[in-house]
Amino acid sequence: MSKGPLYLLSVLLAAGIFAPRPATSAEIALLLSSDVPAWKPAVDALRTALPAHTVTTYDLRGSRAEAERVLPAVKQGATLVVAMGPLAAQAARELASELPLVYSMVSDAATLSALEGPNVTGVAYDVPARNQIVAFRAVNPKAARIGVLYNAAALSRQLDDAKRAASVLKVDLVLRPVPSLQALPQTVRDLLGGSHPVDAIWIPPDPFFQGEETRRFVMQAAVSAGKPVYGSSAALIREGALVSNSPESASIGQAIGEQVNRITRGEKAGRLGVLVPRAELHINKRIADQLRVSIPEEALKAAQRVF
Repeated sequence: MSKGPLYLLSVLLAAGIFAPRPATSAEIALLLSSDVPAWKPAVDALRTALPAHTVTTYDLRGSRAEAERVLPAVKQGATLVVAMGPLAAQAARELASELPLVYSMVSDAATLSALEGPNVTGVAYDVPARNQIVAFRAVNPKAARIGVLYNAAALSRQLDDAKRAASVLKVDLVLRPVPSLQALPQTVRDLLGGSHPVDAIWIPPDPFFQGEETRRFVMQAAVSAGKPVYGSSAALIREGALVSNSPESASIGQAIGEQVNRITRGEKAGRLGVLVPRAELHINKRIADQLRVSIPEEALKAAQRVF
C-alpha cells in the first residue's frame, strides 16, 4: 500500500526538514558611539533576544580614533555588527563594510543616506516631528511656544520641517542652537526668561544631550522656572520630562535582535528593510502636578504609561 502525500509531509516535519531554520550561533560586535544610559534598556533587550549568539560590546567613547583602533579587530572576529548612534554606524559602514550592519539610534537624514547599502539594515529611532508636536499639544494644550535646544548641524533640516508642521498646529517653535557646553546656560536662560519666554523646552534626539549632566541641567533650570521639558525618549520621562512620544528603548533592542536573527538564518541585510518600532506616549503626571500643568483626561487615557 503506497503512502500518501500527508504521510510524507508528516515524516518531513518530524525530521525537522520543514521546521523554521534556527539562527546559527554568531559573534556579534555591538558598537556604541558612547555609553548612553538611556540606551541600556535597548542593549539589555538586544542581549535577551540573542541567546544563541555571543555579543561583545565596544564603547567608542565618542571618538573616531577609537573606532579606527577597534574596527580592525572587529573585522577579524565578528560575524555581524550592531551599531548604536551615528559615529558607530558611520565607522562600521566605512571601516567594516564587508560585515552585515544593523544600525539604530540614528535620526539625521544625512547619516541615514550614507548608511544605505546591500549589506545594511536598521531600526528606526525617530518619530515624525509632526506626531511629536501633536502629542505635546494634546498633553499640554496651553503651551503654545516651545523652545528647542540642539547642537548637531545635521538636525537643522529636520527641525525646519518641525517648524513648518508646528505652524499648522498653531505652535510656535523657537529653535536655539547650542554650539558648546559653555553656551548652554545662557541659551537656556534666554529661552526661559526675557520678554518672550517659552512655555516648554523640547530636547530632540541630539547626541549633545546624551550626557546625563547636560540633561539634568536643562531639567533643573526648566523646573526652577516652572516650565516643563518635552523628551525625545521615554528615558527622559523617568528623569523629569513631562511627555515623550517615541519608541520604547527596549522595543528598539528587541527589533534589532529580530534583524540580527534573520541575518544569521541566511537572509540578506539589505533586503530586510528598516524596522519601525511603535511609538508610545509616556506622561509624567508627578511633574505635571508639581508644575501645575493640567493634563486633559483624554491624553492620560491615550498614554501607554503614566508615571
